[in-house]
Amino acid sequence: MNEVFYKEEVRCGHIVTSQMKRLWDVEIGCLTELKRICEKHGIKYFASGGTLLGAIRHKGFIPWDDDVDVVMMADDYFRFCEIAPKELKHPYFFQDFNTEPGFGPSKARIRNSETTGCTKFDYEIADENYNCGCFIDIFPMFGVEKGTFRLFRQKLLRRFWILPIAGYEMWKKSQRQGKLKLFMLPFIVFWMIFSLFTDHKGLCRHFLKACGIANHYDEVGLLPFSGFNRKWIWKKEWYRDNVDMPFEFTDISCPVEYDLILRQQFGDYSVFVKSDSNHTMMLWDPDTPYKEKMIGILR
Repeated sequence: MNEVFYKEEVRCGHIVTSQMKRLWDVEIGCLTELKRICEKHGIKYFASGGTLLGAIRHKGFIPWDDDVDVVMMADDYFRFCEIAPKELKHPYFFQDFNTEPGFGPSKARIRNSETTGCTKFDYEIADENYNCGCFIDIFPMFGVEKGTFRLFRQKLLRRFWILPIAGYEMWKKSQRQGKLKLFMLPFIVFWMIFSLFTDHKGLCRHFLKACGIANHYDEVGLLPFSGFNRKWIWKKEWYRDNVDMPFEFTDISCPVEYDLILRQQFGDYSVFVKSDSNHTMMLWDPDTPYKEKMIGILR
């Protein structure tokens, strides 16, 4: 890596520290692995959210952003989840509910195990075996059913299967924190009932199956992550083609109709709106392995 990249600089009136540049570099390393696997196996991915906005507006990261988000159509996502664990070698680790006990079904991650990137969710459910390396997020997009009854059924099934998953996560949090909050109890009871018939992995599979029941759809969305929030639902045709756009010292695949997608999500995206990271990152260090950094924090 060119050492010039690591130098602190001011972008759009925001100071980007050398430490943040090193985090970006680690995340681009994870992105490079994702690109390699996708190119090798003919899988399409697209920059999404703040990463798409950064690629179009800044030709890289939004100066105050600390993450990389990509999306895949559900079929490509499931293929990627099967292939990636076999393709990735240390320090890279593919994290989903199949490879990491307790990880949720809404997304997957590629992590660098020689770094530290612990979110609030990680901290609340992690033990000493949970991988807390810096990461990029990979989200699946599912079809949104057409028709009042079919859409109602899809929403109902998604809600039904997410309740015991939420109960499992609250149970893990209560164990991690050593205390049980009253509002957690109904969810945990729901999880305990379901646990008589299946495990967490089984719940996650049922949940994703419920998200993917649509047979008649013109729109796709991040249904496992954000439900049916219109902000995260787009026309399927907007993701028909992709184009590589500059992203820092590399490039990233973006949907050709990026303008329509960004305007739906952000409105006038030429206006700079500084905001905190959605990750609520509690602890990060691109130069120290998480197993060293988090000694005494996780148990």
